[in-house]
Amino acid sequence: MANISLPSPRYIYVQASEQLSPHVQRIYFSSNDFSDFPLNQNGAHIKLFFPEQAELKPLLPTRNAQGKVIWAEGKKPVTRTYTIRDFLLEEQLLVVDFVRHTDFGIAADWAIHAQKGHTLGLAGPGGRERFNPQADYWVFIGDLSSLPMIAASLSQLPNHAKGDIWIEIDDAKDQIPLSHPTAMTVHWLIKNTDVEQSIKDSLAQLNWDTQRISVTLAGENSRVISLGQLFRQQYQVKKSHLYAVPYWKQGATEEDYHQERHTVMDE
Repeated sequence: MANISLPSPRYIYVQASEQLSPHVQRIYFSSNDFSDFPLNQNGAHIKLFFPEQAELKPLLPTRNAQGKVIWAEGKKPVTRTYTIRDFLLEEQLLVVDFVRHTDFGIAADWAIHAQKGHTLGLAGPGGRERFNPQADYWVFIGDLSSLPMIAASLSQLPNHAKGDIWIEIDDAKDQIPLSHPTAMTVHWLIKNTDVEQSIKDSLAQLNWDTQRISVTLAGENSRVISLGQLFRQQYQVKKSHLYAVPYWKQGATEEDYHQERHTVMDE
């Protein structure tokens, strides 16, 4: 599963913002030119660069002759990894969903207070494919941070797809309507219950011996590590059928756990 070619970084501008649920904020971004933006990449990772103040523009990276990313005067802005929820081709709008944290977070706080015209930097999309389209059965496991990726992936599955989706949420009101094949079952799991054990009990009922099961696992670091080991060791899921990516780590910023995140992804 190869990475896609990355287009040049660009500025994106807030056109509209809406709160979808108690913990999800959706923002629609325009750009001066989206003509070279890759299509059919909903669910892919993007890098967002945040300004020091909401009314300012952040710096954008460039590449030197060797292809290495460089920043003017070595000043890299705060950078966060997000997901393309949708790209509206006719409207030329990029849709990104942000988790509204109860604790302060730079990206979440920016999204909550975003106004039309506010500017971010964008690089990407890129990253691995999120599921194996050749499977017989599809499993998706995540939380609010990975819900945009899961929602985008579900819309790309074949109509005959069968499988299960487990999504951990903070509040029952975070159950955002999802478009998916009729044979896919969504399980909303409220935080503070035994979420992981509930998932493990359900997984044990699946036929891992005769079905080609594609597993998409994303969310908090410890959950991804724990369930990732289960899929690799107990159920012998091959790399070609396993997307296991930690999107965040409790108590750590993206900068703090960058290297650990890539170690988990490479296992």
